[in-house]
Amino acid sequence: MRRLIDGAPLFGIAGAYWLGGWVARLVARPSADFLLREWDLRLFGAIPGLWMQQHLPRPALDGLELFYFSYYLFVPLAPLLIFVRHGRTGLWQLWISGGLAYAVCDLISPWFPSTPPRLLWSGFASGGWPQAMNLFVLNRFSIGANVFPSSHVAGTTAFALCHCRHGSCWFLPWALGIAASTVSGGYHYGVDAAAGIAAALAADWGGAEIFRRLRTSRTKALEQRPAPKSN
Repeated sequence: MRRLIDGAPLFGIAGAYWLGGWVARLVARPSADFLLREWDLRLFGAIPGLWMQQHLPRPALDGLELFYFSYYLFVPLAPLLIFVRHGRTGLWQLWISGGLAYAVCDLISPWFPSTPPRLLWSGFASGGWPQAMNLFVLNRFSIGANVFPSSHVAGTTAFALCHCRHGSCWFLPWALGIAASTVSGGYHYGVDAAAGIAAALAADWGGAEIFRRLRTSRTKALEQRPAPKSN
């Protein structure tokens, strides 16, 4: 039962993603395509994904597509490894921080419904097999909309930052590779990824603070518990 509880947040992440898509359809906000495009132009001076498609060699773009696909490995592997190395303490610190990051995206995204850039510009249609793998998954399991901030970026970056807090930062370049891939493949705008990183930084700080207070409260409760009577 304990192991089932420890793994439950992973299913909660997927459920919240689908719930966010349902809420977005329910509130039926006007499309934010123009707004996000303007933010990209003001922040980066170009649409970053299109710029990457035009300036990076095809092997690099295909490599980034593989980074995007690796998200489905990253999400279960990050909590598994922190559990193996640091037990339930590390695992729940990761769940709290990562859960906050995903929650921020799921709460904000319904108010900024938009179309993935790859569907707006033909420049993203490379036709390579790594892209085909990603589209196979997205066409069957995606909510069919762009998410601002990017939950891919927010979640993986928050998980990676939690690993860094425990002295292992090799997840961080992996998470940043996923962040870059969301933009290069036209799955997100540049501002989606930037906002996702900002959400992860806030969630990492907030999650660590929440976890610290929970541990402090538990320690105080144990200290105040009456000592067992000796016979």
